[in-house]
Amino acid sequence: MAGISVIAPLAITGFVLWTLFNWLDKFSRPLIRPLAAVLGDADWYHRGVGFALTLIILWVVGVVTTNVVGKRLLQEAREALDRLPLVRTIYAPVRQLLETMTSPEGAGFKQVILFEYPRKGTWTLAFLAGDVPFDDGRRPAHSVFVPTAPNPTTGFMLIVPSEDIRATNLTVEEAFQMIVSAGVVVPVSLRLPASIDVASREIISGDTIAAATSGDGDLVGGQPGDGRGGSAKKGAQA
Repeated sequence: MAGISVIAPLAITGFVLWTLFNWLDKFSRPLIRPLAAVLGDADWYHRGVGFALTLIILWVVGVVTTNVVGKRLLQEAREALDRLPLVRTIYAPVRQLLETMTSPEGAGFKQVILFEYPRKGTWTLAFLAGDVPFDDGRRPAHSVFVPTAPNPTTGFMLIVPSEDIRATNLTVEEAFQMIVSAGVVVPVSLRLPASIDVASREIISGDTIAAATSGDGDLVGGQPGDGRGGSAKKGAQA
């Protein structure tokens, strides 16, 4: 099992990188064939050329969209896409999510937080996304993104009151590592809030369960120790 724990992550990482390489390589392959035809050999192709061309295209697009003229053209293109009824419902949310997750200026997720969900005593890791004001001007609630494990690119959004949110010292990268590992990798800086009211909660121990069960493993009716369950079963047997 120790060998599997060493080899499996390397194999999965290699598989993901190889799949990404092949996808990027095929992405620009249609652009290479016309160029090869001009040079006299329409069937010319070597693995990796499409990958390199895709990287060059991404670099050129990044350079163009960072200057003044490129920013203006990009803004006009976005406005044109936002006016298309069907396209805007897909393009705008995807663009905003990617910009949030890849923003180098930290303009995306504000903080990694904890809050009790789906019930009290169960803590959920989430990303603080934005503020949602109230009509009466009180302290605003917050929109949070709750990613699913082990695929953090999917999840759901909740609006949570600020008093129910607990801040953490986790970075976004540490939170993603914990989510992708399905909770196996727990960051050392993660600490649950100490202000949990355990005194008002019923704690069921193994002895309590054993006392509330009959010899054949069936749960006896009534509360443990109140005598109602045991007498009911004896009456049924009589």
